[in-house]
Amino acid sequence: MSSSTYRTGAPTHTERTAIDALIDEVRAADGVDPLNENARFAVHGQRPAVHWITPNPGSHRPRGYAQWDPETQSAIIVVDPAHRRQGIGAALLACIRKVCAEPTVWAFGNLPEAQSFAAHEGLHEVRRLLIMRRDLHQHPSTLSVDDMEPAGVVIEPFRPDDLTALVEVNAEAFADHPEQGDLTAADFGQRMEQPWFDPEGLLLAHDDDSGRLLGYHWTKIERRDHGSAPVGEVYALAVLPDAAGRGIGRALLAAGIRWMQHQGVSEVILYVEAANARVVEMYRSANFVTVSSDASYR
Repeated sequence: MSSSTYRTGAPTHTERTAIDALIDEVRAADGVDPLNENARFAVHGQRPAVHWITPNPGSHRPRGYAQWDPETQSAIIVVDPAHRRQGIGAALLACIRKVCAEPTVWAFGNLPEAQSFAAHEGLHEVRRLLIMRRDLHQHPSTLSVDDMEPAGVVIEPFRPDDLTALVEVNAEAFADHPEQGDLTAADFGQRMEQPWFDPEGLLLAHDDDSGRLLGYHWTKIERRDHGSAPVGEVYALAVLPDAAGRGIGRALLAAGIRWMQHQGVSEVILYVEAANARVVEMYRSANFVTVSSDASYR
């Protein structure tokens, strides 16, 4: 089954179309997007990665697809629901292990099938992300701007000349994060070029006296399907370690939710490290509830 699997660099237009068709099929069947943001960038040649494709003769949609990200040492394996339990996933993992002996493999949604595959391949969970949700119909934002801003702090939308400070705050706040902390100005710029980006929804907390950037809340609003209501996301929320304890994180969270609500959003989601109990509790106290989780295995 693996004999037809081949390795490629940046996918061609034809390969991208085939991969996208597989992703759409898997998303519809599993109810979970099998790619994260970095993986989507890589599929479309906007991020370095190694790719493997298992074609399906007579069909434009491949039986399987895998990707390895050399920067994060992480991998993603996707198998067409109609061709699962035929050894395709194991063959793709074997291909990945030829370039990285111990990759971490993401399981978005951490579905039972993924857990079974991991156990069969001798993989163990090493990290978990909680997906949390707040229903704004049940828990609307009722705070005013004055209620949200801590003493000595002003919250304002992003301006282009804030970029350097934004990258520095992100690196310091996420120093121990395996992906977020390494983002460069170019990485930020790439995300700011996406259709969903709105500078008004990137909220920055400055010290009112010095003007120093203390933290930020980057919101994201997307429509999952044509004609559906927009869904908001706490895309990234960060506060400088030496500014912790002043209520800046909670203020930024509240300000971002208020802004998304004013854009017509009725639900807000976020991703948070399950191991970060303090931050998880902050979100729970802000009426977010856990709805699912992602896991990485090694």
